[in-house]
Amino acid sequence: MKRLRLFAALVVLIAAFAVPASVFAHPSSVGDGYCKFPDGTLTPGHCSAADHANGGHDTHIPSTPNSNPPGGGNTPNGNPPNGNPPGGNPPGGNPPGGGNPPNGNPPGGGGGGGGGSSDSTPVYTGIGCHITHAARPAQICSVEGGLQYWFIGADGSAQPGPFLPDSPRIERYEGTNPMTGKSVVIDYVVEGEQTLLRVSTYYPDNEYDTNKPYIFTLDPGHTVTYISW
Repeated sequence: MKRLRLFAALVVLIAAFAVPASVFAHPSSVGDGYCKFPDGTLTPGHCSAADHANGGHDTHIPSTPNSNPPGGGNTPNGNPPNGNPPGGNPPGGNPPGGGNPPNGNPPGGGGGGGGGSSDSTPVYTGIGCHITHAARPAQICSVEGGLQYWFIGADGSAQPGPFLPDSPRIERYEGTNPMTGKSVVIDYVVEGEQTLLRVSTYYPDNEYDTNKPYIFTLDPGHTVTYISW
């Protein structure tokens, strides 16, 4: 009889330990360990006693290649799959805040008074331009968003130069007229209460002149003032 009572007591004791063992048993599946709550919330690591008291239980989320952590988020390197920052520009895109294409032309390619071709290269039309005399080695025309500078050859032909946006203004442009080989410098000068656009270049060489300077300013009203020509 004593043996029967002892056996019964042992069975009760084993059952008492078996219940919490099953409650706190850790799942055997492979993956990252989390504590999962009744509302579906996951927290990294195993559940504490307080977590269990609140209905939490240990679980594993099987790991898969390139998988995102529970609740969304970025890939393991911290960036979306394409490597760009959230909301960022695609590879090869323009700088934050817009900007002009590398050739210096305004967006849309309009030049020379609004003309433009399908490949966004400005087309010289002579419309909206501010230098009126003949034999000029330079021309400036009003276009959308600023001014378009034109290199002028000895035969009067034109090639597009730098686009000069209204804002932000360039600090200084230095280049060469490809049709004459003459240097071109464009910057701004302050005169009284006005800021004037200044262009400094040269006429093409001929039998009479060698690097005869051609310098003028353009005020906000597009009035041309010749300094040397």
